[in-house]
Amino acid sequence: MKKYILIITCLFLNTTYSQVLYDENFDSFTLGNLGTDPDGIIPGQDGWLTECLYVPASKDNSRFTITAEPGRGKVLTLSSAPPPQQNSMAFNAKKTGLNALVDQRASGNNVIKLEIDYYTGALHTGGTNNRFAITLTYDLNNMLISWDHKFETGDILGHYYNGTKMQSIRLDNDINMSDPLPPNTWVTFIAYLDYANKKIYYETPYFNKVAVGDFLNQSTSTNLIEDFKPSAISLHINTVNILNAQVVNKYDNIKIIALNAVPPHILSVNTVLAESFNLYPNPATNMVNITNGENHLVNQVVIYDVTGKQLSTQMFNNEAEIQLNVGNLTSGVYMLHIQTNAGTAVKKLVKK
Repeated sequence: MKKYILIITCLFLNTTYSQVLYDENFDSFTLGNLGTDPDGIIPGQDGWLTECLYVPASKDNSRFTITAEPGRGKVLTLSSAPPPQQNSMAFNAKKTGLNALVDQRASGNNVIKLEIDYYTGALHTGGTNNRFAITLTYDLNNMLISWDHKFETGDILGHYYNGTKMQSIRLDNDINMSDPLPPNTWVTFIAYLDYANKKIYYETPYFNKVAVGDFLNQSTSTNLIEDFKPSAISLHINTVNILNAQVVNKYDNIKIIALNAVPPHILSVNTVLAESFNLYPNPATNMVNITNGENHLVNQVVIYDVTGKQLSTQMFNNEAEIQLNVGNLTSGVYMLHIQTNAGTAVKKLVKK
């Protein structure tokens, strides 16, 4: 049942206040086509837009349907043409108007939580860019955050906007892509957009993992949540030359919640990750050794001053132990954002 409601709940165990802005499980929808217009212009059920791209023959409302799912009720299903499919297809189901709901949040609720259940579907062969994406946008079409699932491998990535460009982070447990999402399985994706602290937290319960990124940290805006307000959620599938099985993905329980803080269990994961890293010497003069006992693989280190200004980025080739050159820094205190396969760890460095 769809709900546009404002519920303020005090969770006494962690003092986090939550306010439900949007809650959709599709049970109030009618079975059959979601949309009325595959060109994405005329709204369908509950205002959802549906759009087929690339191949004129793919413009079919039956790509987007409300179906019955055992044990769940009704769900939203996106499906490609049956194989063998020799052409590129892409299609979107989009829900707009979220900005008006975000405007109704209580003062101080500047963490936006997005949660969605997703059915992974079958693994596929034959293509090179077959994927789904769940995207949260601002100004309707500008990407804010997304999840990206590759059908051939099962790999899952998170993407987020840092204020100037999109950044990516792995959401599984292995940088070498050997720990994918399983086929034909319901999984839950959760993201916390922390506007006040310029952080994005991707929680993937299937992997029992939280990945952290520097969200909007390059923006010069003085009112981030107003200038980068979530406005639409888009469910997207792209298929190219699918040979072995029809792409069928399903979605359920879409929730958007405003919070006054990121829950402690999410923050504690980032703290544990940071504590696994060791910097020496610290204070340092020219070179800093960065090691960890958990074999986390480092792919880059971003250096910030105490005002939050980004000074430099040094890239690494997924190494568990690295040496960081800080010889060009002036004396003072700096924050190192160590990006790894397990998320981003933040460590303080003193430069002599």
